[in-house]
Amino acid sequence: MISRIHLSVILLLASLIWGILLIIDGVAVSISWLRYLSIVTGILLLLLAAFDIWLWRLPFLQGWFVERPDISGTWRVTIRSTWPSTGKIVEPIKGYMAIRQTFSLLSLRLMTDESASELLAAEIIHSPDNTFRVAGVYRNEPKLLVRHQSPIHYGAFLLQIVGAPATALNGYYWTDRKTAGELKLTDRRKKIFYDFETAKQMFNTGHHQHATEPEG
Repeated sequence: MISRIHLSVILLLASLIWGILLIIDGVAVSISWLRYLSIVTGILLLLLAAFDIWLWRLPFLQGWFVERPDISGTWRVTIRSTWPSTGKIVEPIKGYMAIRQTFSLLSLRLMTDESASELLAAEIIHSPDNTFRVAGVYRNEPKLLVRHQSPIHYGAFLLQIVGAPATALNGYYWTDRKTAGELKLTDRRKKIFYDFETAKQMFNTGHHQHATEPEG
């Protein structure tokens, strides 16, 4: 998000250009007109912060003013992977994806029983047919006791966002361990969970609201 100093410089330049144009047009310009610059800057920064965190999610802004789907929350994940070198399909892995999102930032964290993946870079891609995909690069860190068979590694993924509002994310991933597979994200919850065991417990109890339900 734009900083206060950047916004102040932009407003000052805009004021100077406006003043020069007024002078050229024969209008008497006073330096006192700039005395409210700091107040205007502060108000605009508050509005920008509110937009970045919350306002951009408003449904009536989607499509014409905001072209960025809201995928925040915790999702149930099914991973279907191929075994290194053999290409053999292994049993599906169950996990959860915590997605933290503002208008300017995007963070994804995949949690399974044996590891967690930290996002290094990601972008939401708007396709010409008005669909959206999420592309990213991540670092996977298995638990210490399983690293003899599953070392720390890096990978990339590409997920198609399904629905508006989003109801699923489907796609693929690839790693530097020569593995690849499919990812399917469903059953979205609004609350962000920070570890696998807590997410598993809360999803299985069914007490938490879905992303499309109003908060009580």
